[in-house]
Amino acid sequence: MPAVAGQFYPGTKEELERTLRMLFRNEQIKQLAYEAIVPHAGYIYSGKVAAKVFAKIKKAETFVILSPNHTGLGSEISVSESASWVTPLGELSVNIKLAEEIVSNSSANFDELAHIEEHSIEVLLPFIQHLFKKASIVPITIGTTSFDELDKLAEALFKASQKHKFCLIASSDFSHFVPLKFAKEKDMEAIQYIKRLDAEGFYNIVAERRLSICGYAPITATLIYCKKRGRREGRLLKYDTSASRTGDTSNVVGYAGIIFL
Repeated sequence: MPAVAGQFYPGTKEELERTLRMLFRNEQIKQLAYEAIVPHAGYIYSGKVAAKVFAKIKKAETFVILSPNHTGLGSEISVSESASWVTPLGELSVNIKLAEEIVSNSSANFDELAHIEEHSIEVLLPFIQHLFKKASIVPITIGTTSFDELDKLAEALFKASQKHKFCLIASSDFSHFVPLKFAKEKDMEAIQYIKRLDAEGFYNIVAERRLSICGYAPITATLIYCKKRGRREGRLLKYDTSASRTGDTSNVVGYAGIIFL
């Protein structure tokens, strides 16, 4: 069941549909990519960035969503085994067969605890429902995990991609609660590694510089996976911060929308 409906996004079907239509109003739907990085803040902050990315996502049977673990609950890599997830727009089924393959080939575990109060997958689901009405999902929440474990997860995803057609979404916001100038500078530095599909370089710079990119682990696994899939580059579609909404440049959160080609 939803944990942040009515907080991060509208809590009624009618209002949520109206909000999504507004967010996609000026976006050209053009299917380009099977992998992306999407922010997960409240829609008034990052909804436009998220819509810009989803407008460029290819249609797939399933969306595998990798998210950070904000609550600290559950396993390091927690895969949901609920039959379905619910938003005000209705239910999305979980592709259990695909989830089982990912768990069997990595160190991931079926663990619902990490998902119960986690918002970073939930807020992306209405975008999927709006554009891809019959899609299923595989929700995977990742905590503080080693590069080797992320590499194993990426290999499991790659192996699964030989039999299943799915989109891979890394859910992440970028800099958290820092001055605007600092956020832009550090985020763009990290994004250069993402553009080059340099997973190890990205993972290391986050650790060395103590960057506050909450979904660094999902991004790292996605970069490794993209390299295995033969992608050539990450393309930044839009970068924004909370200052665009609040006017406060002293304490911002950064949002980047990136697709992989």
